[in-house]
Amino acid sequence: MSRRCIVFTAIVPGEEEDPANSTGAIAASLVEALAGLGWQAEHRKFDGDLQKVLDDLRADPPGFVFNLVESFLATDRLAFVATGIYEAARVPFAGSGSFGLMAGTDKLIAKRLLTEAGIPTPHYAEGPHWAGLKDDRPYIVKAIAEHASLGLDNDAVVTGRAAVEARAGQWEAKFGGKTFAEEFITGREFNVAMIETPEGGRVLPLAEMDFTGFPEGKHRIIDYAAKWREDSDEYRHTNRRFIDEAAEPQLAAELRRISLKVWEMFDLGGWARVDFRVAADGTPYVIDINVNPDISHDAGLAMAALRDGISYSALIDAIVQAGLRRAAS
Repeated sequence: MSRRCIVFTAIVPGEEEDPANSTGAIAASLVEALAGLGWQAEHRKFDGDLQKVLDDLRADPPGFVFNLVESFLATDRLAFVATGIYEAARVPFAGSGSFGLMAGTDKLIAKRLLTEAGIPTPHYAEGPHWAGLKDDRPYIVKAIAEHASLGLDNDAVVTGRAAVEARAGQWEAKFGGKTFAEEFITGREFNVAMIETPEGGRVLPLAEMDFTGFPEGKHRIIDYAAKWREDSDEYRHTNRRFIDEAAEPQLAAELRRISLKVWEMFDLGGWARVDFRVAADGTPYVIDINVNPDISHDAGLAMAALRDGISYSALIDAIVQAGLRRAAS
């Protein structure tokens, strides 16, 4: 089998104007990590004539594709097109397949599936009618299908239909996508990372987001600044800590149980992350399913793996091996 690996992204190094568009830099590091594992890796941009991309993969199939495509045609909603091409070409690839990417990226589809399965997820409403929206509850207005907390800030949390409509209108006018309103659960926030093993999904140590230092009146959320603006107070005061699961066995067990159920429901693969808000009564609510999240060496998933004794090189190798197993099954 060829030891040639193609790392596909939606951008290539040099195109990043926004710090959230970091996949070009991540791919460069990944190419280096793959080389250390014996792969002749090359970074390509996934764009252009899709028929040609498919024909090229069929005519000269690589031994593996490491998929980092987060968007296509300037929308995250179409990220699954890339995996559809890999599947059609029958080349092994890293991460989740088309169903997981499509269902996980579209937050409304994800919430409907979660609700049908009896998995707690916050109440939500969508425009233009905002049916079921309750005027006495706070809501966070979020993008339906765009990643990286695009346009999310403290003003995204609002109360009342008029405020929801105003915020949604402002966001959509600026960014061009679609939004929805999700009931804002005050409480703790957890990021639960998972990787694929021969036995299925494996939950890594549980990470809680620590908002210590946020001033009074500042919503405890991971907004755009907290993720990408290193000079911001939000970035400096949003930290990750791994909880003592023995001290909170019931909560830890529930976070792990739900995360594995989500993994199976959405047919996730390679690596993924499920984000939760935990209400005052201890109920964990799924607020986001991150399919193929940030895989850089210092990102949350890599840190959770390291906490579990898995080096970055071993993490990348495990993801590659999982993709190869799926292709051979």
